[in-house]
Amino acid sequence: MYVVLKYGAILVEDSTRLRPCLFDITPAEIGRVVEQFYASVRSDKVLGPVFNAAIEDWPAHEAKIASFWRGAILREPGYGGNPMQVHLANSAIKPAHFSQWLALFRATLQRELRPETAAAFFQLADRIGKGMCSGIENSRRPGGSPPILT
Repeated sequence: MYVVLKYGAILVEDSTRLRPCLFDITPAEIGRVVEQFYASVRSDKVLGPVFNAAIEDWPAHEAKIASFWRGAILREPGYGGNPMQVHLANSAIKPAHFSQWLALFRATLQRELRPETAAAFFQLADRIGKGMCSGIENSRRPGGSPPILT
């Protein structure tokens, strides 16, 4: 919610009207992508062991991640979390995992969405994934080492 002063009156406006969606996708499509993606992750030889050890309640995790994506894309309020901190706290997550994560995510998007929607969604996911990878790499570098810039 935003408070907007207009002609001396205070109006409370929903933030979703002030910030348009990034691209055309429905909440149901986001939910389907998240569900199918994590089905792939759970069975993946590289990512499966890491995620299965870290996540105790898959439905709750998927709901939280779907909320994250709805917030990022549709500007829907409701997500409360810090993905970077969660990933930094798990020492089993390695920077090398992100290329596999992105490959599985891209494949899921291409299977589940229209091509233009899949491309836009992947562009956002790629940016976020690369940022997380860089954050993890830099947080684990020896003190005094220069940051890795990507």
